[in-house]
Amino acid sequence: MVRGKVRTWVMVATIVVACPAAARAELKIGVVVTPKLLTATQIGKQTAEELKKRKESAQEKLDKKASELKAMQEDLSKRAMLLSDEEKAKARDDFERRQREATRMKEDLERELQRTENKMLSEVNRFLSKVVVDYGKAHGYDLVLDASAALYFSEAPDITNEIVAAADEAYKKKKSD
Repeated sequence: MVRGKVRTWVMVATIVVACPAAARAELKIGVVVTPKLLTATQIGKQTAEELKKRKESAQEKLDKKASELKAMQEDLSKRAMLLSDEEKAKARDDFERRQREATRMKEDLERELQRTENKMLSEVNRFLSKVVVDYGKAHGYDLVLDASAALYFSEAPDITNEIVAAADEAYKKKKSD
């Protein structure tokens, strides 16, 4: 992350130093606030909602498994006095096996959710990157930076809202195709 910012600043400094003063005055630079793209665009909102649904579904499965284990433990506690030592050991082993299964299930769900989230966000980032590049080319920008790479910028080069509108338009077009 830091290496990318340093690389960006080196690139900007090289452009500024390499360009004559007259050319620098005409350099058109835009800045985009990437986190806003993820929260303000339709594709970002839809992806966040889909991820939220998947996490809630996984949590429901985990809650169901936890309540089954709790009920099993309560049943075991109630019947403890009536069971022989052999039956207690068997019930305890069964309970521990189910606990391990629940732990594996939780780990599997977390891994699957992480994979799904990474895949979905990667697709969103590819889509938004293409929108930024297309917008930059169409509107004559020489350079479009992520706001996190800039130490300071005035609001003038902030094109985030324009990119949000362009992304929403491109997303509508993509969905209708």
